[in-house]
Amino acid sequence: MSVPPSETKSAAVRALDAATPGSKAGIVRTLIGGALMGIANIIPGVSGGTMVLALGLYEKFVESVADVTRLRFRLPSLLFLGLLVIAAVVAIGLMAGPIVAGLENAHHLMYGLFIGLTLGGVPLLWKEMEPVNAVSIGGTVAGLLVMIVIAFALKEIQLPQTWIVFMLAGVIASAAMVLPGISGSYLLLIFGLYLPISKAIKDFVYALKDLDFGTCWTLGVTVHVPLGIGVLLGIAGLTNALKALLHRWHGATVGVLLGLLLGSVIGIYPFQELREKGELIAAAHPVTPLNVLLVIVAVAVGFALTIGVSRLGKEPAGEAPAA
Repeated sequence: MSVPPSETKSAAVRALDAATPGSKAGIVRTLIGGALMGIANIIPGVSGGTMVLALGLYEKFVESVADVTRLRFRLPSLLFLGLLVIAAVVAIGLMAGPIVAGLENAHHLMYGLFIGLTLGGVPLLWKEMEPVNAVSIGGTVAGLLVMIVIAFALKEIQLPQTWIVFMLAGVIASAAMVLPGISGSYLLLIFGLYLPISKAIKDFVYALKDLDFGTCWTLGVTVHVPLGIGVLLGIAGLTNALKALLHRWHGATVGVLLGLLLGSVIGIYPFQELREKGELIAAAHPVTPLNVLLVIVAVAVGFALTIGVSRLGKEPAGEAPAA
């Protein structure tokens, strides 16, 4: 008597199948998603969460992180997150140099590519919203308005550097890790907290090298501990809230995510100066017919890549999985 293939699989293999639907193709899609998430974090104005959302991995990402934050260490969730993190770390290590060189010499094309990669997720999210109704469209408009406000309406303010404020800064940073299109460094700059936190981290490293444990303790207690607590609380709260919203109001929540996705391209207009933390890295490329054509090609390439990768590991329409 033959044994069904599913019964011969180990628990780890079955968990991997659950973590990455579509077997090998699903694993490839998850690895590519992790790699793009890592690369996106190198590029100013681009969100790693946007790449995960565009490739159709966002709900699995939210559910897996929510499981871990609730101390539910399910093997499928751990394997999925492990694949994402490993791919992101490897991509950052291998691609940081080429990406930085590309940004310095042709950031209009790099931005065009990531606009395409981002917009390639629109058809997938639109399908996820079905049936499309006034509520889901309203969610899309709301998400888009949030990104417009972040890009154009927020003015820099100066918050006091207190324990509570640094904890709130951690919550802000965690939002950038989870929500697509949100730049944590930009929001921290708006609230006047980016430079104090960066200085505290740099001073902590120098103090550690000098074995100045008193300074390390002071910086740790006043800045790093509240910041870390805020990050953990923010990730736990946000992922669990998103998980609940996606289960209860799926269409409206996906609509908001679609709006965030559409609005995320506002900050990566190809023909702008490239700045990082206020420092000019590369001048704006001129808007010439040739440059516009090259950017359009880059957008098209990125769009096609996202469409292609997002289909990996999925059953063709109308085809049922094999029994």
